[in-house]
Amino acid sequence: MPDIDDSGQPSERPALPSDHFRSPFANDRAARATNNGGLPPDLSVITKAREGGADYVYGILTGYQDPPAGFHMMAGLNYNKYFTGNQIAMIQPLRDGTVTYTDATNPSLDQQARDVVTFLTYIANPELEQRHRMGVRVVLFLLFLTGLSYAVKRKLWAGVDH
Repeated sequence: MPDIDDSGQPSERPALPSDHFRSPFANDRAARATNNGGLPPDLSVITKAREGGADYVYGILTGYQDPPAGFHMMAGLNYNKYFTGNQIAMIQPLRDGTVTYTDATNPSLDQQARDVVTFLTYIANPELEQRHRMGVRVVLFLLFLTGLSYAVKRKLWAGVDH
């Protein structure tokens, strides 16, 4: 990762888990030039912000195909059956067999898309596991407090006739 050393000079350092991902493009113009004029969105934001965002991104990644007969495609766009209007500037990013898994998992388009969406969902919300653990603790505490309150109520009101 780029950093500034003690003498104020630019230097490289090993990446840390807290570092942001580097953009593969120098700027927005380079990004648009690479993607047929379209500025690529941050898909991790889409997985988090949009209802069903993970399913939407999965659909986009797996929805590339040849356009149906008679469908008019604009120049430089690609057909995607899940994208609004079915024409998308982004070229197909995933294909069968382009990844080698160390555990001999079949590198199908479906598997790669699931892996990408799972990663994007995690990156969009890395504290989710910690929040779930805290939620379980809170629910257990509330159950304990409810039981304790009920026991105290029974003890205090035991001698009262109805």
